Amino acid sequence: MSKFKLKLSFLIVSITIIVVLVTSSVSIWSSYRNFNEILKVNKTDMQETYVMEVLAITQDYLQGSEKEEIELYMDQIFDTLLEEKEVSFSLFFKKTIVPIILVIAIMLGLVIWLTLKITQPLKNLSKKMELGEEINENDDITAWYYEAKLLKNYVQNMMICSQSKIAELTEQLNLDSLTGIPNRRRMDQTLHELIVNKVPHAIILIDLDDFKSINDTYGHTVGDEVLKAFANNMQSIVDEQGLCFRYGGEEFMVILPSRNIDDAIQLAEKLRIKQAIQETACGRPVTMSAGITAFTPNIQSPNQLIEIADHALYKAKQSGRNCLCVVRNMRQMIIK
Repeated sequence: MSKFKLKLSFLIVSITIIVVLVTSSVSIWSSYRNFNEILKVNKTDMQETYVMEVLAITQDYLQGSEKEEIELYMDQIFDTLLEEKEVSFSLFFKKTIVPIILVIAIMLGLVIWLTLKITQPLKNLSKKMELGEEINENDDITAWYYEAKLLKNYVQNMMICSQSKIAELTEQLNLDSLTGIPNRRRMDQTLHELIVNKVPHAIILIDLDDFKSINDTYGHTVGDEVLKAFANNMQSIVDEQGLCFRYGGEEFMVILPSRNIDDAIQLAEKLRIKQAIQETACGRPVTMSAGITAFTPNIQSPNQLIEIADHALYKAKQSGRNCLCVVRNMRQMIIK
């Protein structure tokens, strides 16, 4: 069973209607009672006044029992005349309550209109937040009163900060924390997009030779410095030709969109030669081996392409390291 959601507009209108009806009912009934009470008091006062005046006029001409008879007769006359002064509830309802009801109906209509006008910006704001839409200055949320304007600005700033934080976290999620270059996750996404869209590309899978001995001999801190230096070296050579990724451990990958396998060979060879003569944190040369291949129409997934390059890298390692192994049309070629 879904939970009942109490809307602000419904709450305001309901409370207003209840308060107006209760207040009006009490006021009308009290007015009716007070009005008739005033008439009764006036009736008594008028009766006494008129009787006294009549008796004053006739006292010189009437005597004894005649005065009592005329006084009783005058009381009866005034009772009959003044009975009409008491207003019936039906007449009171017609002449007084009906106009009041009309006024109340008009007031309630204004209250409902004003309530909807007040709650409309809040409703639009909550709807956009629920849908996750961006809130701009020129949207349909008309914050015509101060509180709604403050809330809109607050939500807008909060969403901007949230989007900025999400973008920052997403970037961190896609970057390798050590080298600062894109990680395996981002590499898989890039390869998947290229393969799905049938974009020609070549890849270079790189492994630093005998890297375990560097960690064992000089420590992992020195090993980390070697990895960071190689990542910087790789990025400077690849530049705008492609994208660099840390595949894992001491393995890296270069993706060259819209490039053929010959371009990949040329770039990998340039990187291999430069890395062989590069000064390193451990004080000794750190060479690299690489497996190179290119996308073909029969490739269906990133794993298939990576498996071919990984097999070529294994062959390069077996061939003495510090060399390249190229797989072209399923034929391997070693370059030293």
